[in-house]
Amino acid sequence: MSTHKQKLDDVNKRLMGLFKADQKSMIAFKSLSDTAVREGKVTSSMKELIAVSIAAARGCDDCILYHIAEAKKHGADRDTLVEVLAIAIEMSGGPGAVYAAKALDVFDNL
Repeated sequence: MSTHKQKLDDVNKRLMGLFKADQKSMIAFKSLSDTAVREGKVTSSMKELIAVSIAAARGCDDCILYHIAEAKKHGADRDTLVEVLAIAIEMSGGPGAVYAAKALDVFDNL
């Protein structure tokens, strides 16, 4: 089984393939993404953790990997992640709990 780091590398390779296929759309998406997570009253690390929570609620493994990595780059800590994941569980029940557990595993092992 591949590691979380290998899986993250695979996600980034796929995104780069899409970028090469449609640069205009992906540049616009990257601009939106960068704007959404910029520092403000809500920190970039918290914004990335919110994205993780949404990814867990929606059941997106690749999104969890990507946003955990970004959250860690911005200094997110495990205890805050656990609190934010509780919201994913609240909003999506059992599936959210399963993906929240995946997110915590990624955080601990990435």
